[in-house]
Amino acid sequence: MHVPLSDISVIDCGQVIAGPLCATFLADLGADVVKIEPPNGEMYRSHRRTLNDESYNPGFELFNRNKRALSVDLKSDEGGELVHELVEEADIFIQNWPPGVAERLDVDYDTLTAINEDLIYVHITGYGQSGPMANLPGMDAMTQHVSGFTSMLGYENDRPPIRSQSSLADYFAAYSATVSVLGALIGRDRTGGQKVEISLLEALSHNLDAAYEFYNNLGEVPGKGGRNLYYQPDMLYGAAEAADGYVSVALLLYSERIWHAYCELLERPDLLEKEQYQTTQGRAEDADHLCSQFEAWLAEQPVTEAVERLNELGIPAAPYQTIEEAAEMDHMEHLGVFEEIDHPVYDTLTLTSTPLSLSESDVSLRSRAPFLGEHNRDILREQGYDDGEIDHLLEKDVLSQ
Repeated sequence: MHVPLSDISVIDCGQVIAGPLCATFLADLGADVVKIEPPNGEMYRSHRRTLNDESYNPGFELFNRNKRALSVDLKSDEGGELVHELVEEADIFIQNWPPGVAERLDVDYDTLTAINEDLIYVHITGYGQSGPMANLPGMDAMTQHVSGFTSMLGYENDRPPIRSQSSLADYFAAYSATVSVLGALIGRDRTGGQKVEISLLEALSHNLDAAYEFYNNLGEVPGKGGRNLYYQPDMLYGAAEAADGYVSVALLLYSERIWHAYCELLERPDLLEKEQYQTTQGRAEDADHLCSQFEAWLAEQPVTEAVERLNELGIPAAPYQTIEEAAEMDHMEHLGVFEEIDHPVYDTLTLTSTPLSLSESDVSLRSRAPFLGEHNRDILREQGYDDGEIDHLLEKDVLSQ
């Protein structure tokens, strides 16, 4: 089957999530991705758990699938020359170091595009490459808090502020970078290579459900929405308690369809005639009372029966589940959310499959995350190095494996 980016080569100098994940998406689409790491490996290889008595980091395995690995000391002259040689034939270079690091390593945009003018150069940072915050350490947790995102999470009495357990700023930055790269590839025949600059702050800010638009245009400061929408805090849009668990419900009463379903559910056709409820504004103003009536009904219903009845009427609902419960759902198996892959150390790993999908192309998990420097020899042989030259670089600690 056709692999969309089979003729595209990527140099991945990313670390942790944002940079590596962008490269991983390109690898999922078939690009030949070479992950370049320092002699001791990138920091995300660090120990998190133990599997088969060996150090194991689930995130590293997930975010570095479908890649080859080259471990090279970029601070050495020979290591720098080697990377420059790779850049000559590369299509994309990805890094997410803080501003200034690439310049010190001689792999900055100006240097590499002087070698290859068609190179697409990706730089992901915390706060951008210029401005008052550019040189501050920018990680996902910092970005979630400084962006105002976490000011909308939880309830008013929560202290300290909580962050999402998913590294959303990293993920949004990776998605943004990937889309930008694909656009640059499409336009490269007209523009040549170009730079893709993505910051975690900008990527996350674009995905706050229009919170900044409420503030900048209406003067409204979004507060903590709790389980509900921050801009409609009295209208149920989240988990509510049933007789034996919780049900997530979208009781969006400004929808005429859901409003009629609500009245049918509670056997209150008279509410359809009440003057206050003839408009969405009227229902919104009394949402707290209307939702409390719904919750009184839900509290007496088993989760399974409540979800079935609500969806039957057209009120979106789903059971609250733990990660364990979600992982064991038949529907997850049906969708192919998890894939197994053989591993020489861990025997078999189960990884979450790529979210990318194309009907006529192969977008899949083809290989596990590589060991440190696992493909040193293969990659250097492709560059014309013989075994003696490779051994020499290993002896000088320019390469590591």
